[in-house]
Amino acid sequence: MNRPKTTKLRNALLAVATILVILAAGARAQQKLGDLVTEGGFDWMIGRWAATTDQGDKIDIVYKWELDKHMISVHLKWPGYEHRGMIFYVPTEEKIVQIGLDNQGGSGKGTWDADGNKAVHKYEHTGADGQTNKMGMAHSKVDADTMKVEVYEVYSSGELSDYPSFTVEYKRQKKETDKTRDSSKRKQKVYYEPIKVQEFKVVR
Repeated sequence: MNRPKTTKLRNALLAVATILVILAAGARAQQKLGDLVTEGGFDWMIGRWAATTDQGDKIDIVYKWELDKHMISVHLKWPGYEHRGMIFYVPTEEKIVQIGLDNQGGSGKGTWDADGNKAVHKYEHTGADGQTNKMGMAHSKVDADTMKVEVYEVYSSGELSDYPSFTVEYKRQKKETDKTRDSSKRKQKVYYEPIKVQEFKVVR
């Protein structure tokens, strides 16, 4: 006589379990970029960075959180060139992607992935003339104020070359608010000396 009740109870438990599985899958699918960056341990990349080429040209790059950490805006600039892009997570493809445009009519697209302690960006740039170039950039933390970027060739298979073509070291720059706070404490005129940062290091 108790079997019908037992069957109903079992069916109810199965239904609840199924709903929980669906909700859990939905929660994973809705995971935002900020969660993935934190889990991977790459929060340190957020901020303003600068490097200087052997020719004395300064390169500035800024990674900034946007839209409640659903997106990172990217602003890359050096003399004569400027690029703006956005990095975001595509749940349906389980990929972190980047798209962007530059001031020379070019566009770019790529993906980000983790390789140990390195954040690897595989990037494809198409110029205004239609010519396409591919490169891979592995970002790693040297210390709290230094970021190393190794630039690789990307083969047709999508794999990176065994050794980087060259390496760049960026130094973290002060936030604008920090500069304002520092200058407000001084009554006399302040003359800022240019910040010296690590130059390109070419790996041969």
